[in-house]
Order: sequence, then C-alpha cells, then structure tokens
Amino acid sequence: MARVRWVAIIFGSVLVLGVAGAVVAVASRESDTAFLYAQEHPRTLEPQAMEAAVRKGPDPVPGGGRAPSTRAKCRPGGNGPERNPWSCTVSYASGNDVRYRVIVSANGDFHGVDPTNQYVITGHVAGPAPPPGG
Repeated sequence: MARVRWVAIIFGSVLVLGVAGAVVAVASRESDTAFLYAQEHPRTLEPQAMEAAVRKGPDPVPGGGRAPSTRAKCRPGGNGPERNPWSCTVSYASGNDVRYRVIVSANGDFHGVDPTNQYVITGHVAGPAPPPGG
C-alpha cells in the first residue's frame, strides 16, 4: 500500500510540473507574438522624443560653464524607424547654440557631432509610446 502511495505522489508531482510547463510555454509564445509584431511594424521616432533626449547634456563649448540646455529643435533627415540622420540645434543657458548631426541606432542609442567635430553628444532616446490597444 505504501508503494502505491509513493507512485501516486511521484505521478502527481510530474503531472503538476507538466501543467506548469505548459502554462509557461503558452505565456512565452504570446510574448513572442508581440515581439514579432513590433519587429514587423516598427514605430517611428518623433522629433519631440529626440529633442528631449539631446537636451539632457550640458553645454560642451569652452567657457559655457557646462550650462544646462534651454531648448532643442530636431529635424529628421530620412525615413525608417530611426529617421537618420537628425539635425538638432541645442540652445544652452550660456547663450551658446550648437548644431549636431545625430545618428540613432536601432536600440535607441545616439551619437552626434557638430560640424567641426569638436563637440559630441551621446545618449539614449526613448521610443514613442505604444499605439492605443497595442
């Protein structure tokens, strides 16, 4: 009788683990579907997101005192999700305005330089909010 009880316990444990594994597999499959949809329907980077990202750095110009930015204006230069290259002009509290040519990678990291290649801006731009219901 004790042997039958042990067999039932082992069988029940294996059954519970199998059901739990099936639930995890189904949940994982749903995540893959959402990921694949996002890959096939990329969202486009908007100027407001780019402007917010480039405003985070201080004034790079010598004598600018590392002043914070006061505003930024960015224009996309191309099509596609990243819309590269971007042209961004950042104004600083010191009175300096610096124009950058910015390239955004697919993961959101960006790198920009001014026309003289003296001033560099780097960072990460957050993508746009998902569409409603998405």
